[in-house]
Amino acid sequence: MDGDNEVPRLNSHQLIAVDKALMEISRKQRSSAVPVELPMANFWAAVGQLVSNLESELAETMRTEGPTAKAQLQTRKLGVTRTQVSDLTRHRLNAFTQHAILSNLLRSPEGDSMSDTNGPGIIEWERHDPSERAFYSGIGHLVDKYKHEVSLNSLLRSSWDVPPLPPHTPSHTAPLTEFVPGVEKSDEPEEKTSPQLQEKTHWEDPDYDEEDRIREMDAFPGIGTGAAPPPEPTPVQPISEMRRILVLQDMAEPIVTEDGSEITLTAGDIENCPSIIADTLIAAGLAEAADL
Repeated sequence: MDGDNEVPRLNSHQLIAVDKALMEISRKQRSSAVPVELPMANFWAAVGQLVSNLESELAETMRTEGPTAKAQLQTRKLGVTRTQVSDLTRHRLNAFTQHAILSNLLRSPEGDSMSDTNGPGIIEWERHDPSERAFYSGIGHLVDKYKHEVSLNSLLRSSWDVPPLPPHTPSHTAPLTEFVPGVEKSDEPEEKTSPQLQEKTHWEDPDYDEEDRIREMDAFPGIGTGAAPPPEPTPVQPISEMRRILVLQDMAEPIVTEDGSEITLTAGDIENCPSIIADTLIAAGLAEAADL
């Protein structure tokens, strides 16, 4: 052993405590989807001393007594301990992997840090082995590499988040005098306009009857009547693909979807979730598919 993993030599009573702790942590981790806190510092180093002590006792019994019933019991105990170590390692690595992937995928497409209330929770690394933290960090780097290679953030970012700009409408109507040829604008008040100017700007009806006017209005509806053109239909925004899931485990806080709504997940519920969240929860073991 080296560095931080070194522990003092354990006596027989301490080894018995380590053996009980190994059984208890194996039972808890088997039924938990998140990493269970270790019961003591340098847990794996202590388990290493336990296995080494069991091997030494078995070798001593075989040397002095031969393959007796005592040796068979010691062999069985050593096999059970190694099986517990193997199962605990497998379950803990699965839990760390699922936690790292779920925490990474629940970040926003812009890369903002995930809120504690929306994810699987924060790991208190003081209660876990340093080698497990290194493994967890490596999983996070692999997920970031995968997201970059498949351009996941751009796939999740909607192109219709920004609404189209409304058509430009003039803020005022130009005075009619601007459209009368040969008439200059005057800064004087209207009541002081000369009779000659009023005579030039007097409107004369065109020389055609009312039936001609109606035919023009029918041919060009909306022109000359002051009616505004009909508004353009608003484009239908695409809706993210939904997926039906069965929730297997309660989550303390709701999950925020891409449209800002919240989904509260309770064990036993059947929910319709966006496919990316549904697939992530299924991969994490928190839900299973319930497609019709």
